[in-house]
Parts: sequence; C-alpha cells; structure tokens
Amino acid sequence: MNYGNILTTTWKRIWQNKSIIWFGMLMMLGPALIGLLMGGYVSLSSPGQIERFFESEPSDVVLLIFFFAYFFFIAFTIGMTAISFVGVLKGTLMTQNSTTPLTFSELWEASLPYFWRMLGVMFSVGFMLFMVYMVPVVVLALFGAVTAGVGFLCAIPFMLLLIPVGIVGYLLFSLSMAALVAEDGTVFDTIRSAWTTLRAKFWPLVLMTVILYMLQFGVGLVIAIPMNVIQFAFMIPMSASNVDPAEMLRYFGIFLALFIPLSSIVQSLGLTYVNSAWMLTWLEAGTPPSVDPEDEIIEYAA
Repeated sequence: MNYGNILTTTWKRIWQNKSIIWFGMLMMLGPALIGLLMGGYVSLSSPGQIERFFESEPSDVVLLIFFFAYFFFIAFTIGMTAISFVGVLKGTLMTQNSTTPLTFSELWEASLPYFWRMLGVMFSVGFMLFMVYMVPVVVLALFGAVTAGVGFLCAIPFMLLLIPVGIVGYLLFSLSMAALVAEDGTVFDTIRSAWTTLRAKFWPLVLMTVILYMLQFGVGLVIAIPMNVIQFAFMIPMSASNVDPAEMLRYFGIFLALFIPLSSIVQSLGLTYVNSAWMLTWLEAGTPPSVDPEDEIIEYAA
C-alpha cells in the first residue's frame, strides 16, 4: 500500500475541490449552533436570571419543548454528519474521473441517494460495537460487585483487550462507509465487503489507522495553541477578584460562543481529510468486484 501517495493525493484533491471541504463542514453545524445558543444566552443573561432558571420548576409545556428541541438537535446533528460523510467520500471518488472542480450542488445531488444507507451503516456498525463493548463491561462490573471490588483488579487485563477491539471497530466503520459509496451496495453487503477486506489486509490498514491518527493528533496540537490563547484571554479577566458576576457571565458566554464553533470546525476539517483518505485507501485495498463465471469462460476461450 502506497501510504505517501494516498496522503498527498488526498490533500491535492481536497484543495482542488473546495466543495468537499464545504461538505465536511456540514457536520459541525449542530455543535456550532448549540455553542452559539448557549453562549448567547449566558452572555445576555444576568446572574439572577440564570439562578432563577435553575431553581425554578419548569412546567410540562416547557419540558415538552425542551425534549423536542433536544431530540431535534440530536437528529439534525446525526443527519448532517451522515450527509457530510457521504459528500466527502463521494466527492473524493468523483475526482477519480473528473478534470474540473466539483460544485456543491453537483456533489449534493450525487450524495443524496446514499443518505439513508449511510445512516444504516452508522447505526448497524455502531450497534455492533456497542454490544461488543457493553456485554463484557457489564459482566466485569457484576463480577467486581460480587467479589467486593477484587474482581475489578482481575478485570484490568480483559479491559486492555478492548483496545484492539476498538481499532477493529474503527477500521470496520471507516471501510464500511467508503465501501458503501464506492460499491453502491446495500447496508449489509457493504459491511460484509468491508469485513472481508479488513481480514485480508489487516496490518496495512492498521498502519494507515496509526498514520491518520498521528496526523490528526499533530494538527490538533498545532491548532490547540491559538485556541488555548483565546481560552486564557477570556479566563484571566474572569479569575480576577474584583470582577463583576455579570461581567464574568458575559466573558464566559462569549467564550462558549467562540470556543465550541471553533473546536467543531477543527474537528470537521480533520475528519474531512481522514474520510477522504479512507476512500483512496479503499480504492487501493478494497475487495475487487466478483467476476461472473460466464465472463471468465468467455475470456478463457478467447
């Protein structure tokens, strides 16, 4: 597997097709909106208003509106994440045979047919990983409770085994998303194809995982420096002894309104590059389509 070629080609294709970047930004809309709403409310409220808000007992109508808004934001964030993943993967695939930059509308139209299947892949693989993790965790927790805590010490080696399980789960999830867009198959056929490729080329794919993780971690560290400067710029006035509580809330609200969207943008940029790289990785390492036996006979006879 040519790792250097995959990494450099990923960067070139993203840079030449800005619509892929804009699609990657869709996943940050939900968290950024929540950050802006929270920061705006805190910065515009007085300490007494916030205190009364937490001490008051909300009515049934307010609770109903809150739960509806909460589940709307969850569904909106999941939906935007799914279409964002599809757009990045599909855009990377379309650049294989395209000499002109992709437009956002063109990529949006090409991505919509994969939306529900991408949700199916996300929930299917996520549910499998949830069961793989939760069953041993629950069993070990019960074992530790029955043995008055001694079992927790014995369970530490078993907990370490969950690390390679997590790597396999991450690989299966990434390959399944790329395979869905590349092969245009059903949810379960896609997961089966990804699992076959994962078993066939396990160690090269693990190395790709490590490389992408280190790149994302390094970029995160570089970008974290100015973000930490912003954080301290807001925290220092808030820590002063003579600062007014209302002024402190205003600083904290502005900090939330800036920090959460900026963090979401950084995470979205990193995932855009990683997802694009996984599509190119699939194109190089993915399972080739099966050949019809009749085609083999015709080719052999020729």
